[in-house]
Amino acid sequence: IKDTGKVTFGFEEENIINKSYGTRSINLTVIKRASGDAVKIAKKVKEEAARFIEHTDSRLQVSYINDISFYINRRLGVLRQNGIIGLFLVLCVLMIFLDHRIALLTAMGIPIAFSIVLSVMGMTGLSVNLITMFGLIVVLGMLVDDGIIVAENCSRYLETGLNPRQAAITGTQEVVKPVTVTIITTVAAFSPLLFIEGMLGKFIWGIPLVVMIALSASLFEALVILPSHFADFVKVKKQGGFKSRKQLPWFKALISGYTVLVNKALFRRYWVVGGTILMLLFTFFIGSKMPFILFGSQEIRQFYIRAETTVGTNLYETEKLLRQIESKVARLPKSQVEAYTTQIGSTGSSWMFDPYGSSGSHVAQITVYLISSAQEQTSVNATIERLRSEIKDIKGFTKIYFEKEKSGPPAGKAVAVKIRGENFAVIEEISAKISYFLQNLEGVSDISSDYEKGRGEIRLIVDQDQARRSGISVSEIASTVRYVFKGGLATSIKPTKVEEEIDVLVRFPESYRNSKDTFSEIFVPNKAGNLIPLNKVARQEERLALAAIRHLDGKRVITIRADVDNKKITSLEANKLLAKEFKNIKDDYPGYTIEFGGEQKENIKSGKSFVRAFSLAFFLIFMILAANFNSLIQPVIVMLAIPFGLIGVIWSFFVHQLPISFFMMIGIVGLNGIVVNDSIVLVEFINNLRRKGVGRRESIIKGGQLRLRPVLLTTITTALGLAPTAYGIWGGDPFLRPMALAIVWGIIGATMLTLVVIPCVYAIVDDITLKVAGHATVRESDKDTETETS
Repeated sequence: IKDTGKVTFGFEEENIINKSYGTRSINLTVIKRASGDAVKIAKKVKEEAARFIEHTDSRLQVSYINDISFYINRRLGVLRQNGIIGLFLVLCVLMIFLDHRIALLTAMGIPIAFSIVLSVMGMTGLSVNLITMFGLIVVLGMLVDDGIIVAENCSRYLETGLNPRQAAITGTQEVVKPVTVTIITTVAAFSPLLFIEGMLGKFIWGIPLVVMIALSASLFEALVILPSHFADFVKVKKQGGFKSRKQLPWFKALISGYTVLVNKALFRRYWVVGGTILMLLFTFFIGSKMPFILFGSQEIRQFYIRAETTVGTNLYETEKLLRQIESKVARLPKSQVEAYTTQIGSTGSSWMFDPYGSSGSHVAQITVYLISSAQEQTSVNATIERLRSEIKDIKGFTKIYFEKEKSGPPAGKAVAVKIRGENFAVIEEISAKISYFLQNLEGVSDISSDYEKGRGEIRLIVDQDQARRSGISVSEIASTVRYVFKGGLATSIKPTKVEEEIDVLVRFPESYRNSKDTFSEIFVPNKAGNLIPLNKVARQEERLALAAIRHLDGKRVITIRADVDNKKITSLEANKLLAKEFKNIKDDYPGYTIEFGGEQKENIKSGKSFVRAFSLAFFLIFMILAANFNSLIQPVIVMLAIPFGLIGVIWSFFVHQLPISFFMMIGIVGLNGIVVNDSIVLVEFINNLRRKGVGRRESIIKGGQLRLRPVLLTTITTALGLAPTAYGIWGGDPFLRPMALAIVWGIIGATMLTLVVIPCVYAIVDDITLKVAGHATVRESDKDTETETS
């Protein structure tokens, strides 16, 4: 199959038994090349498997598990279906506020911009995958915003009596500067995400890249393609002129109500801003009490049951014991379980290196794959808790614990405590105290340690005096034993018409290599050529050895891992309690330290990276706005829209009972660009009116009236465009829901506050400037001073 990379088999060997649905199985793992299409490869694999089944034993069954193409198809479906639905809803809203031709031309900006984005991605080798699709869905609500601003302004001039061509030119020229600034500020908001460090940075780098390409395409469409289409396709009737939507009674009532509201707010501007600040502080207090989960497991529908018996138990005895757990899994409803596989002799992911995996005849693992359909409501946690209660009384195992897959990049376990030191006995003592503490924390489960006994080993203790008298050295004894079991190279042969040589190894037959009695049959040649029996110069010792000895920064280390139930306790809370309990570990055990890894380590690293990214984004946005407004004060007014947006985000997540997460933060980054855009154009219009000599109050009210329609349009179209994604209408993706919710409710909250509070802040800043500097923040273009009463 084209673009297939590595293909691995798992089957019954000397040290591993694979099963599926309780019967023996062969597991075939297909891994694609980087350039391969996962959806096409998965489809081709299934076609080939079906063709094979047609010509084989009818008793043979084939199941498809761990199919990543399902998630890709689901997200493609969300992008396609919700994109179409969102485009339809956007078009309906535009037709309410704008002429139907102008509405259609504006809505066409979405498919045109998407076509440009996909073309650029194809030319640059950027594939459509789970991450880049995330970026495309993030930007879905932004693509039409700048087009709305241009089309609405052109429409406004058309309503004044200009012909379509003149309206297109004049309307576009008036907003080309603020529209360009809005795109640049949004790009500035996303660009720092390209420099996020660690695994998280490698995971998300495609998101800002796709967003930046899409926004650039949107700007080109809004400033070049849309005005030309406006001039060519918008028609004005000769009799009666252009019919304006602003003349409709409902729109007049909307403008009138807004004008009254802003007038009242301006008279009480200090109370309005003070109340908003109090609401913002209270919202941040609520947000500080909400749980933080970097990456949840809402999208992944599989988990592992890992079991261990006494070290030395053979494969078949372990298999017999594991049938007790398999019978419990087999009883799960068929409507919930897609498949389950069993692996005896090893644990961990079979297709990649798993740091939490182990091997040995005493370990086993059952992987359960749950139904992934959107209609299936049974959660992974609920299934695990059901199985946990059913298997807790099963005998014969020393340990049974569960592992859940998580979405996002590999972040490690929820709790991962590393104990470092020199003496394993002391490290074990500390780890026992930590394990006991974790066992008594409600919501913490599946505690495990990587300090475990491995397979038995045979040691040969050489009597060096006897060996010296016999004329042999320790290295000669070791080489001989190695040749017996591993084999020694005797010669190489090269048959005719074969490029590579074939090595000939000499060693004992397999029946001897599998017996401990073989050591009594080994003879070691000495320097004189005589054969000395091995048991004359060495004795055997059998003992259990550690499965592995791990080091961290040159010292021995044991890692304690545990999972958490996020409804009862989060990873962040559990690690805080651990750090508080064992803060004096260095005093109690000099030379020994504990470190927090896993999800906690990623939480800290990601938090620091996001703080740096947001700080850089705010600085870049501020500098761009300062250059645009030629002021250091007005950028602050514009950027106040960002915390206004956070009010809507935090309250929506509080009401929906969702935790603060990475995907929520990505949504906030996208939200920042949208809400700042509305503020930029609003302040720009107020400034233009003031430069023309319009009084402060009148310019603020007039600017708000002029921008009410485009601001409402951008808000409603963005919210409706992402609402299907946020609420899973016609197909959802839990991976995307937090991001969509953050943007939908954030922009709704920000818009309500921006239209009322930003004018009040503008007036307050102007009050302060008049008192401190003696002049207004914006002066008439032909005067040096401006005096005005409010």
